[in-house]
Amino acid sequence: MERNTKVRRYKKLRLALTTLAAITAADIITTGAYNDLMAHIAVGGIPPNLSEEYFSGGKMGTVFNTTSRCLEMPSPAIEADPRLNALFPEGEAVFEADYVVDADAPYGGLGPVYNNNSCRNCHPNYGRGRRVDNWKEQFGNGYLAFVHTPDSKFVKGYTFMLQTMAEPPYVPTAEGVDIQWHEYKDKYDNKYPDGTPYNHGKAYEGTLIYPTAELINPIIPLPDDYKVSIESTIGIPGTGLLDAIPDEDIIAEFERQLASELPVKGKHGRWITEPYDGKKHLGKFTSHNARASLQNGPGFNGSWSVPNITREDRRKLFVKQEWIDKQEELGFDTTMLTAEQPVEMPPETHEALMIWSRGLAVPAARNLDDPEVQHGKKMFYAASCNECHKPSWITEKNHKWIPGYSNQKIWPYTDLLMHDMGEINHGFSKTIRTPPLWARQMMWNAVDHTDMWHDLRARDFEEAILWHFGESEFSREKFRNMSKTERKALIKFLKAI
Repeated sequence: MERNTKVRRYKKLRLALTTLAAITAADIITTGAYNDLMAHIAVGGIPPNLSEEYFSGGKMGTVFNTTSRCLEMPSPAIEADPRLNALFPEGEAVFEADYVVDADAPYGGLGPVYNNNSCRNCHPNYGRGRRVDNWKEQFGNGYLAFVHTPDSKFVKGYTFMLQTMAEPPYVPTAEGVDIQWHEYKDKYDNKYPDGTPYNHGKAYEGTLIYPTAELINPIIPLPDDYKVSIESTIGIPGTGLLDAIPDEDIIAEFERQLASELPVKGKHGRWITEPYDGKKHLGKFTSHNARASLQNGPGFNGSWSVPNITREDRRKLFVKQEWIDKQEELGFDTTMLTAEQPVEMPPETHEALMIWSRGLAVPAARNLDDPEVQHGKKMFYAASCNECHKPSWITEKNHKWIPGYSNQKIWPYTDLLMHDMGEINHGFSKTIRTPPLWARQMMWNAVDHTDMWHDLRARDFEEAILWHFGESEFSREKFRNMSKTERKALIKFLKAI
């Protein structure tokens, strides 16, 4: 009975949201009011006679929008399908929601232990998180904390995403994470061969920084050699397109690198048997390729594990038994912690969320015909950046989840393989997946920051290049030995794509 009541409540909420969206859209189209609130209205159309590289997400996955809402747009593939187009705003509403504890309220069921109460807090304006000093800061703080051993195994009793919030009377696994920033000097004293300091002319000229992390008041025992690593959330636009890249093509790229004379030797993710079809799929999502497809990937699982909102296929709380035992030791009733939970997110609501996350478009590339950008592109290839940041892929012929994503040439600039970036970059693992470069500069338009790298140590494109060690240090050296004009052009190219 409780489950049916929750389902009916969600259906009523979905109907209300759909009606509100229709009324609002009609008002905007007829009056022109509140344009910035409607990310779903295309801005400017598609300029004529553009080369294929402008279409970062292919013809069916690209939008031409550079406003603050540029990362929030549905792809043409969504808009071309009436059913997907109708469900897209419903999924967006789920993502935008602030979850609450009251199980009878809309978006209820938060906790009892969790690490955030809203998806958008970790993915501000649908992009990647920004660097923060205060772990308690919610909006924009995309950090995840991993408590692990030196050999990349999670410490017993700690969920793979550290939970630092709990509803009384329960106590979280730890109260938070203390992040400390440290200056780093390379063997060149943070200077280019021409004597120019790194970050010349910026407020932080001549510096590079990196973080370390420590738990605040943990309640579960820790081994002597434990470590705490922090990693940022990724941007969501385009992940549905990455999901459409055939596994065999990623393996072909892996084999190409293996046979190459260059030091770049990416590692592919493990093969994972997915519950939705019983077939093996190649790991390609998260910074460590720990997930193989979006149907069992970060967003699919995060809607359960981040706020602890239960579903038909996730009827247990996302907690560890050691945490439950500790709550009992503290004198709290743990009966509900071990019980099967009511369905707090019905299947149709979760389906809408997945359609939305898959359907977010990638902003088009910009100014690719600019002479300086063209020069920067040559420098990109001259520095062998393309060896890891593979420019383009062709999606599979018949994509199940969003048919319009089939057979698209996309330009994400990633090989979807993991690389050893050197000891100074080792966190939870020694290897990190090559992040896509498409629309990275658009983070500035959408969220006012350009923080990059797995732990956001890079404050801009220049620093991101300068943190390339390990397999990629040879490219770093090529960049360092470029002239000022060449370095500037390369960075301008990265901003353009």
